[in-house]
Amino acid sequence: MAGTSPEVWFVLPSANAEKCRRNLPTWRDQGYRVAVLQDRERFEVSADAVLVRDRYPGWASSINTIFREVVPATCRVVVCGGDDMLPDPNKRAAEIATEFLDHFGGDFGVMQPTGDGFEATDTICGSPWLGRSWMERMYAGRGGLCTAYFQQYADDELYWVSRCAGRFWARPDLTQYHQHFRRMGEPAPAYWVDSAASHDESDCLTFIARSRTGFPGAAPSDQPDLLDLSVFAAEYTGRAEAWYRHRYGAASDQEPARRLGDALSRCAQNGWRRVAIYGAGQHTARAGQALRSPRVEIVAIVDDDPARVGGRLWNFPVVSREQAIDLELDAIILSSDAMEPRLRTRASGFEQRGVRIIGLYGAVTPAKVRA
Repeated sequence: MAGTSPEVWFVLPSANAEKCRRNLPTWRDQGYRVAVLQDRERFEVSADAVLVRDRYPGWASSINTIFREVVPATCRVVVCGGDDMLPDPNKRAAEIATEFLDHFGGDFGVMQPTGDGFEATDTICGSPWLGRSWMERMYAGRGGLCTAYFQQYADDELYWVSRCAGRFWARPDLTQYHQHFRRMGEPAPAYWVDSAASHDESDCLTFIARSRTGFPGAAPSDQPDLLDLSVFAAEYTGRAEAWYRHRYGAASDQEPARRLGDALSRCAQNGWRRVAIYGAGQHTARAGQALRSPRVEIVAIVDDDPARVGGRLWNFPVVSREQAIDLELDAIILSSDAMEPRLRTRASGFEQRGVRIIGLYGAVTPAKVRA
């Protein structure tokens, strides 16, 4: 009936004026409204709304932000992706949205068109349709996508979380063509290298850690037991772990993990229960095996890089030295090889609070008497 067709918004971050100008009119021609988040580059674009940020907050954060700040309450379904995506050419937005709402009996669900078949389209949610209730309720109301990831693997988590929630619908009959630069025979654009490639390893490790711990915090506040994790346990093929071994290698992980594991065991034996790890870089990223079942409480990971502070590594919060000094720690472990002497110097303030300083490649610095 006239006037009752559901409204659909296509929401995306973009730093590519050419792709936006080429592709976004196609979405609008198919009946979608469009909202774009811009950061490094400002440009005129065929969109219904444009958000501007000083820096790129990452893909998942961008989608959640656009939904929260731009998409009107009357819209029950959004589509998210990138500026290199095209809409299904055979069905208009309202028709697909009606099918979505009918299938789920409402707007709490995730639908992924898989007809394109490019790069594991059927095992991730790279260009999903998301219902309003999913966006409003998941992750305890913080948004429909997990913001622990910067660029990669948020779509992997969305796939598995929605499947474990029993709210996923794959649509092989719909095709959202992905004009990925590799597919088009183009060089990797600079913004992709900065955002995706530079965060690939940390995002991959984050997915491995979160998946092994049951995707903590993903469920709605009013349904904390929503996820049936047996689905993941039965069907996950180890895609992220295989990529990590292929791209970054596994042999180099063994020594950092062994040393960190020994240090954590030493803490447990000495009754040092509240422990922090100093260093959120590659050494700690590769030592994740030691953090799976520690015998002490790992309170936080400490780092001096402001870009890392406030994030998470191996599902532990990353904090600054200033924040960590008041955490009532028993010990702090220096997680670096080349940087250990420098970290030991920077950690001297913890000694004044009675915190033991433990080097993985040097000695334990005894704590001074607590005041």
